[in-house]
Amino acid sequence: MKIHINRAGQSLGQFLPDEVRKGFIDGKFFSDDLAWQDGMAMWKPLGEVLDLVAPASGGDEPAPLVPTPPEPDGPAWEQREQLGFFKALFDTIHDVLLEPTATFSRMKLRGGFGVPLVFFLLLSIVGSIATEFYKFAFRHFGTSFLQGEQAHALMAQMGTTSESLGALIIMPIIFVIGAFLGAGVLHICLMLVGGANRPFEATFRVMAYTGGAVALLNLVPGCGMLIGMVWGFIVEIIGLSEVQKISKGRAALAVLLPLIVCCGLIFIGIAVSGVAFWPSIMEAFKK
Repeated sequence: MKIHINRAGQSLGQFLPDEVRKGFIDGKFFSDDLAWQDGMAMWKPLGEVLDLVAPASGGDEPAPLVPTPPEPDGPAWEQREQLGFFKALFDTIHDVLLEPTATFSRMKLRGGFGVPLVFFLLLSIVGSIATEFYKFAFRHFGTSFLQGEQAHALMAQMGTTSESLGALIIMPIIFVIGAFLGAGVLHICLMLVGGANRPFEATFRVMAYTGGAVALLNLVPGCGMLIGMVWGFIVEIIGLSEVQKISKGRAALAVLLPLIVCCGLIFIGIAVSGVAFWPSIMEAFKK
């Protein structure tokens, strides 16, 4: 009796029991892939029903034991009760920024959205407060080095103190919406490039831990935001590669796909505008 295997909402096909067991041992199938065969009331994780739907063969001789990898329990933020709040916080920041491969290879793939969201929200707010503080300081002290129109232009770009305070008040709501929206777009991009081997929650966790850790780089005045943006891309690519079990090239394509699409649309818009205004431009040159 063949077994249906489904991953992240996509069917992987139908397989014989021996094929399923061999694929599970070889890493082709994962514990959280869903399995179903005739007689089962519902789809269930393959790790729970492997021995039922694809029992080990061996006759009188017991089948060799396959070593079971340790259950993912990271990052340290997932163990706050054991490690303590601040140790778990700073260990996670260190591990995500400096040891992303090891960190995301042992990251829990399930457990709810709340824990990684709190990490992301907490550090994003800290980073935003630092950014607004630097703006405030520059508005009151930095512009004294500039004169005339330069100072007014820079002040206009930075906004007023009341605008900064208003932004901080609504920032948590923006961050929560942005976290789910950003992770959703990223997961769709993974699906488009054939890299969504794990569910949306896994993608959200990578984005939340990466975004939270790099947000703290905003504490570095001047270039901190730029460094965080670049390093965030790199860490996110490594994290998606480890969690989704795909190549770093495919992960990079998924991460950069929104940017590629936006640049493409801008280029098309410029080209269309150029064609539309070309007669007027040529007429102006003739005059």
